Amino acid sequence: MNTIRVCSPIARSQIATKTQLDRKSITNFVTELIDEKLVAESGKMENVSGRPYSMLKFIDNYVAGIYIAPHLCRGVLIDLYGKIIASHEIEYPLYTDLTTICRAVENIYNELSSVKTPSFGVGISMPGSLNLESGVMEEAVNIPCLSNVNVREIFSAFIKEPLFLEEESRSIALAEKWFGKGRCHDDFVVVEVSAGVGMGIVVDRCLFKGAGQFAGEVGHIVIESGGTKCSCGNLGCLEAYASEPAVVKALSKYSKCSFERLRYFPKDSIDPKDYNKIMNDVGFRLGQGLATVVNILCPHTIIFSGAVIDLFGTEILPAIRDGINKNSVKSNAGQTELFISELAHVDALGAATLPLADIFEVPGYFYI
Repeated sequence: MNTIRVCSPIARSQIATKTQLDRKSITNFVTELIDEKLVAESGKMENVSGRPYSMLKFIDNYVAGIYIAPHLCRGVLIDLYGKIIASHEIEYPLYTDLTTICRAVENIYNELSSVKTPSFGVGISMPGSLNLESGVMEEAVNIPCLSNVNVREIFSAFIKEPLFLEEESRSIALAEKWFGKGRCHDDFVVVEVSAGVGMGIVVDRCLFKGAGQFAGEVGHIVIESGGTKCSCGNLGCLEAYASEPAVVKALSKYSKCSFERLRYFPKDSIDPKDYNKIMNDVGFRLGQGLATVVNILCPHTIIFSGAVIDLFGTEILPAIRDGINKNSVKSNAGQTELFISELAHVDALGAATLPLADIFEVPGYFYI
């Protein structure tokens, strides 16, 4: 299946060569996939040594991904190759109620389904401590109305296709693994800087979740003992200095305008010196927190995404590097490359990779 995804259109004999499986087995497997209406023949290709090749490609089938953020809900519909067919977004106020979020998710699901049915499944991602076995969001500091809610149960009430759940930053790491900067790396880290600061860790092409399934809470590394209070209740967390609400608060002190979200920040409303100072501080704080990650994991690659990065990434990246260099072991920091994500709708795309993984990956054996 994955060989067809990557190399389509492709002949049976070419699949056999690439997978190093015998041709008879490939013929049998392809027959099954054709019977299941997953694959179809798509014309011929000349063969200098015999009969023309019958080329194979996927039949049109789709999956959907929906991302729930504190201030918006975004969805994408993609085909089995990962091409975005449709997208939709709904905004709502910060700290809104559960009914509003459920209505937004249902409206986006219906909007995408009206284009094409996501017959192979729907993935949903959101920030928080999500118990993947029970489907219960054990804690969601940035979307309080989801705390202690069985999100699998409430979304299954209107989503009839197979439903897959994942934490926001980890699903973004999946998007980078499949379609972005992570395609060429077996091991890498994704840092998502939005309403919170989260991290997805990929080791040997597989998500690392930790024994408790909640690995990646980099936003709650304490970088200043007794410092600013964080939404989690602790003092001095990285998230209290570098998340979108923290940056909004810092900019608002010097801006002539009021705004709730960074996408509405008028850059000309602030003195350039104050602006540069804030950006340098945000970047350095991020680097300071990530120095712990660099020392412990020594990742070859860190990929940044999220609202803060979308707007200010190129400006703060040098300060992030400075913060890492000044707070970590030189030999580790020197091996770590920093990149900014280039994927559109990366958060919703990550959610859509969840049903794709169910099709193309074999847990414990084969990962894309």
